[in-house]
Amino acid sequence: MNSEPDAGKKLAPMARCWRWFQANIRSVSGPPPMVLDRPVVPATVFCDFDGTITPVDTFDLLMEDAYGDFWRRLKGDLLCFRVTLREAMDQLGAVLTARHLAAMERRMATFVPRPGFLRFLDAMDRAGIPVVVVSGGFLPLVEAVLHEHRHRFRAIIAGLPVPQNHGGTRHHVHSPYSSEEELVAKALVMEAYGQGHTIAVGDGITDVRMAAAADTVFARDVLAGLLTERGTHFHPWHDFDDVLRLLMEMGLVTPPGP
Repeated sequence: MNSEPDAGKKLAPMARCWRWFQANIRSVSGPPPMVLDRPVVPATVFCDFDGTITPVDTFDLLMEDAYGDFWRRLKGDLLCFRVTLREAMDQLGAVLTARHLAAMERRMATFVPRPGFLRFLDAMDRAGIPVVVVSGGFLPLVEAVLHEHRHRFRAIIAGLPVPQNHGGTRHHVHSPYSSEEELVAKALVMEAYGQGHTIAVGDGITDVRMAAAADTVFARDVLAGLLTERGTHFHPWHDFDDVLRLLMEMGLVTPPGP
């Protein structure tokens, strides 16, 4: 693969992403600098991406298409807790190619946020509540969907695949917030960026520790089942209008005027 004449073209999207990462390091690494006169905010929203901001679990969909049986076995091991999230991402990085990543980015660009999400962002802007996107997936795939709205987030945190050879036939997935068991340790992100009342919105296994650390939790799908098993209180949600409605009831967000 190293000898292919278009190897440089395959690496181009990853190179652009790496340059972006370096230019915006404070948005995806940390902890952020302490600012003594930083204004106090009433709350901070920490929002998962795949299956939460997107209407389907896009990461699962893309991995299924690219890696088939390999991904199905790995996902089964994850859901049965036979491997950690960090181990799973290491295994994915070992098979991730520049060609696959570029194809995934192109496909992700065809997805749009879940209905109601942009209205939710509008309401958070009005309320002065920052939103942090924290994904257990790959940063280039998150950026493919959210790049037009990036300025509206306090930060976007996700794993960054860094090519390990010239041909881009394998990658190391880097995260500035990692733990022994998680490549993207969402609870650590909450420690770094959380102000005021912490709100977690998620749907999957990567959100369990984030939910345990949050003051208020919105859960659906796999996450709702896991939290039910653990006895962790959460609010079920179908769309972001549900999330916004409860935040209004809690007094964290003021209903829009007529």
